[in-house]
Amino acid sequence: MTKYIWRRLLQMIPTLLIIYTITFALAYLMPGDPIRATMGEEYYRLEPEQIERMEEELGINRPFMVQYLDFLWRTLRLDLGKSFVQKQQVVDIIGYRLPRTLQLMMGGMVVSLLIGVPTGIISALKQYSWIDHLVVVLALIGLSMPVFWQGLLAQLFLTQSKTGIALFPVAGYGDGQFIYMVLPSLVLGTSLAAVITRITRASMLEVRGQEFLKTAQSKGLPRQVVLLNHHLRNALIPVITVVGIQISGLMTGSLLTETIFNWPGLGRAIVPAIQTRDTPVIMGILVYGALIVLFVNLLTDLIYALVDPRIRYS
Repeated sequence: MTKYIWRRLLQMIPTLLIIYTITFALAYLMPGDPIRATMGEEYYRLEPEQIERMEEELGINRPFMVQYLDFLWRTLRLDLGKSFVQKQQVVDIIGYRLPRTLQLMMGGMVVSLLIGVPTGIISALKQYSWIDHLVVVLALIGLSMPVFWQGLLAQLFLTQSKTGIALFPVAGYGDGQFIYMVLPSLVLGTSLAAVITRITRASMLEVRGQEFLKTAQSKGLPRQVVLLNHHLRNALIPVITVVGIQISGLMTGSLLTETIFNWPGLGRAIVPAIQTRDTPVIMGILVYGALIVLFVNLLTDLIYALVDPRIRYS
């Protein structure tokens, strides 16, 4: 197991390098000028010499390879540079916003599991019943509805007494109060819950006809024991795979959700950074995001071995 973990960690290095290179190239080719975006109308009053001096200070007038190698070397030293616009260290910006994004992602994941796994199990146990058909229809609706549209509907019906029920705040962070986290987490977790429901249902139905379940039932084991220890446990492998893959979807969805609900996470930082071509902020956030996805994929593979003892890594 230890050798497997080290091998996977080493495999992350070229993967991160490829992601870093593609991301930097896209950020470099992105249209726009950070100086013009920062200065606004004042930009047109600057002398050419002043613009050249500011470009020199930011280092954006250098060739592509020079900027790329400089950014790469500083990233390896855990120095992500300073924001062109905010004039803050990118590490400080990410350090403030990353925990809030992870908090929202965890909330969305908990919501998706609490909804998706039980409904998938019930749908499989009640196959072809009205409950099964209702769950399938609701799952299709959840898959088809974009995150931003769910957010707008939730704000319309769950935050205002005029059009619905004023259960939650419209937006904001509220100094980390739990009530402010509920609605964004529900919106973020709904789409993933629909995926988990369908996968859980299909996996439960596939495992249902296996011989080991018939053997467990013939031994006279209680139905709950057969369901949890034999049926569900063997059906969880595809579910774990989907959850691991959907982490990147949660990251993307959280960026949209943060914008809708004014949540102070990475999404509220990367959107203006893209608009102003603030390359250090863009690179820092995307590199951290890639690291999170890669580590979650590694954790997913390790969880396989806990759920299914037949799986061994070497």
